[in-house]
Amino acid sequence: MLNCRDVGTNATEFLSGALPLKTNLLVVWHVLRCGNCRLAVIQIITMLMALRKRKAKPVSEAQVQAWLKAMEEHKHHHHPH
Repeated sequence: MLNCRDVGTNATEFLSGALPLKTNLLVVWHVLRCGNCRLAVIQIITMLMALRKRKAKPVSEAQVQAWLKAMEEHKHHHHPH
């Protein structure tokens, strides 16, 4: 079973369809059960849709790391596990 950290780490690959089927299903299962991760995934989707509309250049690795760090910090403040 995946935990919140696993989902955060795999979120970008999950949304781009790059994960193996089994991992994909585990992410979906976790997100269905965890409101905080569901919210994080919705925020990422919203952001990706906004970026697509702006024809922005691809996201840098530094930006991805910054998002993961922000999600991690947010989770520590608001997430009991």
